Amino acid sequence: MLVVPITAGPRAAIPHLATIGLTLLAFLSASSAVYVLNDLRDCEADRLHPVKRLRPLASGRVSVRGALAVLTALLLATVGLLIAVPPLGALVLGGYVVMNIWYTLALKHQPLVDVSVVAAGFVLRVLAGALAAGLTIQPLLLICVYCASVALSLGKRRHELAGLKVTGEKHRPALSAYTVPFLDHMVVLNLVAALICYVATMWQLNAPYGKVGAALSFPFAAFHVTRYLQMLIVERSGGDPVEDLMRDRQMRLNLGLWTAVLASTFLASSL
Repeated sequence: MLVVPITAGPRAAIPHLATIGLTLLAFLSASSAVYVLNDLRDCEADRLHPVKRLRPLASGRVSVRGALAVLTALLLATVGLLIAVPPLGALVLGGYVVMNIWYTLALKHQPLVDVSVVAAGFVLRVLAGALAAGLTIQPLLLICVYCASVALSLGKRRHELAGLKVTGEKHRPALSAYTVPFLDHMVVLNLVAALICYVATMWQLNAPYGKVGAALSFPFAAFHVTRYLQMLIVERSGGDPVEDLMRDRQMRLNLGLWTAVLASTFLASSL
């Protein structure tokens, strides 16, 4: 997510590659620390989950002491990288860490707030990428990322609610406030909003893609959204969007063609 805004201005980002790299490392370190903290916090609950019980801590392959040592090392690395990145980037990263710690300790149990915080985390990554690359921040791009992230998070909640009839609420208490029909409506609403914001963002980028890029890439964006909904509602997947993308041939092919269209319009505008 952090490199997403760079696609809006690849040439302008070249002089800032070192800063982009440091910011990327800082977010990788911070997000890894958050994941370790989350696993420490939810170790017992994860043992009730058919998939998460296989995680290192929940399965017992890694001890609590070992996890605490890794967490300490990651936090120290994050602090060191905070000093190296620009002030605004450090502020965004600091906000990301504080928000995710709050999420792990309390907010993840608040319905709707939980998915909103997860989505805000992805928005902060995109914002940090734009700041590191010295690019103008596109508000519609941030809204697009937010809505898409909310949709994917709600999709994961739907997958858990539909598949974990016995242990679901024990594993994630916030699930008790959701129903499958409600989540279906909210996923569709947010994906449509994300699609509209994507097209509007592309339309505003006269360079390097322009309106032709927006028009040509729209069918691929729409297909991606439609295929995800089919997998979520009809095929009852959606528990891991990244895994779904990697294993689904249609989505991989569509993503490849989508990327090729954007690259072609960028190259054509450069001639």
